[in-house]
Formats: sequence, C-alpha cells, structure tokens
Amino acid sequence: MRITFTQSGGFAGLVRHVRLDTAALDAAERREVEQLVAASTLTASWERFAAAARDLKQYEIVIECDGDAIRVCCDDRCLPESARPLVRFLADRSRPGPPPTATRRAADPGDPDRRAVASAGWGRFTGVVVARWHDDGRSMTLVEPFGYVDPRAVHWDAAAGAVVDGASIPPPFWSLIGGPFEGRFRNASVVHDVACVERSRDWRDVHRMFHDACRCGGVGAALANTMYYAVWHFGPRWRFEERQGIVAGRPVVERVAIVEPVPEPPAGIAQQVAEWFATHDVDADTIPALPVPPR
Repeated sequence: MRITFTQSGGFAGLVRHVRLDTAALDAAERREVEQLVAASTLTASWERFAAAARDLKQYEIVIECDGDAIRVCCDDRCLPESARPLVRFLADRSRPGPPPTATRRAADPGDPDRRAVASAGWGRFTGVVVARWHDDGRSMTLVEPFGYVDPRAVHWDAAAGAVVDGASIPPPFWSLIGGPFEGRFRNASVVHDVACVERSRDWRDVHRMFHDACRCGGVGAALANTMYYAVWHFGPRWRFEERQGIVAGRPVVERVAIVEPVPEPPAGIAQQVAEWFATHDVDADTIPALPVPPR
C-alpha cells in the first residue's frame, strides 16, 4: 500500500507532504497504517470543500493498493471524523515543501521510451509535453508527439509539429487558471487545442475530452467543471458537411468541418461560473444542459 498525503491552506498557507510505502515500514507501523486506513472509511474517490473555506486546511490523500487507487480532496470542515486519526498520523510525518506527483508512472507498452501517466478513472497521458516557444510568448510548436487516452480508451494524439496557443479556451476564463499552459492544465490544453484545430471529431466530444483530461492532470472537480462549462458554451464549435468532388477521375465524398460562431462570454461570467461550481457538486454529464449563467 502506498499513501501520498498533501496538506495545504491554513493561516500560514504552508504546503506539507509525505509519501508512505507500507512495504518499507516495520511490521508494527505497517499494521498501524493499515488499521488507520481501514477505519478511515475512505474507500472511493471524492472531492468536497466548504462554501466558505478560507484559512481552512486542505488535504489531498491518494491511497494505492493492489493496483487500485482512490483520491480524496477536502478541507478540514469536510473531513470525515473517521478519517481524522489517519490524517493526524500522516500530518505528523509530513514535511514542508512542494508535493510529489500523485499520479502513477508506468511504461507505455507501445513504446518503452515514452511515459504513460495515469490518474485513476480519468485515462492517461502518453509522453511528455516538449515544445519550442515562439517569439510571441504565447504559441508553441510541439517537438515530440504527445497524447491522451480517455476513460473510453479513445486516443487523442498531438503530433510533433503541431502548433498550440491556448485559443481553444475562452480568454476570460484564463484568469481562473493563470493561463492555458499553466500547471495542471497544460496537458489537457495541448490535446484540446490540437483537436480544435484538426476538427476531425464532433466538438461536443472534444470539449468533454478536455474535462476528462483536466481531471487526469490533477485538476479538482469544481475547476474542471468550470472550464468544461466555459469551452462548451464559449469554445470552438463546428459542423460537418459532405461535399462531392472528383479525384483522379473518380467521384469522392469529402467531409468538411464548417466553423460555427459562438456567443461572446458576458462580462464577469468567469468569476460567476467559478463561484457557482465551487458551491454546487454536479456530474459533468449535466453541464451541457446548464444555462448561461448556470443556475
């Protein structure tokens, strides 16, 4: 059993972390950890934060056992009483500093030199983003191929040479994430950008992929839902038309993507949407049906 624990927030805002592998513990401490985990009732992944969570400690707990993994994210107010002894045990052993990655890394069977990064239940990324920034400071060209395999085993590839600039994410929502290629959004933004440029799949599927890739990259549920709402209502969209032509003397039917206009985001919508999702726990499948603004 492996446990990754990260504590953040509080008045000081200090980040602390610890990663335990019970195989490396002595027998007595291993039994203590296993008993604490069993008593914690943390048996499935979930995320929950109080509406007014300022200055509360926040916890991320990832428990990996026998090939399965769960991830729990919450603040001190939403932490179950049954899990508090486990959290105290982990907090006592944590140390200040940036948290280690909570995702598992394994070899990609298709290419031993590429890495596959998986997050329980949300698919996996293949490769790492290696890119050359352009002089404009915003766009970049992928130097190596990158990809994402979604929870339905659909592959979303971003080939070397693809140019990405974050334009698939409505700019008013950049303020919520610091920019389309910042932190945990980078991987999802890259594959989403490429899919929006190629337009070989339905835009609805492309935007849903962005949500799942965000979650795979470690983005929390509320923020991933916010950004999914943003690209669904204000992101790129297109329709397909079939056009007949002649190639080498033979009739062919070509499917052409026709870009469609999208509404301009209303002023202040980004913060309004973020605050709504911060206080409403909704399933991602329901987000396309939400109005503007959500309610």
